[in-house]
Amino acid sequence: MAKITVLIADDLKLFLEIEKSYLKRGGFEVVTAESGDKAVQLATLDPPHLILLDMEMPSMDGAQTCAALRKVPALAQVPIIVMSATDSQENKDRCRQAGCTEFVIKPEKPDELLGIVARILALRQREAVRITVVFNVTGEVGARQVVGQARDLSATGMLLETPMALAVGTKLPLEFYLPRTRAQIKVTGTVLRASKTPEGACLSGIRFVDLSQSNQELILDYVAG
Repeated sequence: MAKITVLIADDLKLFLEIEKSYLKRGGFEVVTAESGDKAVQLATLDPPHLILLDMEMPSMDGAQTCAALRKVPALAQVPIIVMSATDSQENKDRCRQAGCTEFVIKPEKPDELLGIVARILALRQREAVRITVVFNVTGEVGARQVVGQARDLSATGMLLETPMALAVGTKLPLEFYLPRTRAQIKVTGTVLRASKTPEGACLSGIRFVDLSQSNQELILDYVAG
């Protein structure tokens, strides 16, 4: 699966490593920076798909870093999320003026980052070719969240590309946002078939088993539109 690159900037090494760990386990390629200056440097050299900035960084805080990133032409359309420990209206206003895509309160649980990232990417996806999907898998170390990319979405199921093979018959709790909307879909899916592309990517044919009528209508409206 072609990985989505996320750049995280946080001056606290512990939080940086925790955030990096959860996003990497979710299937993202993660680049880290311990300062706003370093984030601008890294993003300019190799633009990521999405940027996460800690608001409370010294020297250059999240708002200042965001403003500097927006001055780079190649980063003009890259989603930038600024995360803060406090819900300050002043900080919100500064970040929005700097051009951030969204200002969010830093999640108490690191795995909640996956849902935030999936939602922001969905708002930026312009075609129905790929949809970011968050799901749970259970292994020897317990359940963990993973990110896949779906295509061929319909009201009955989807074709899901994942970083690992999924066994036929596996049931997955799926969460995804319909591109260009804020509509969140939560549904259980069953793996009906599994295969690999010539490049080695793992594909799973998923059938929805408990899709609500309202979510079915949202999907039908999206597919028809």
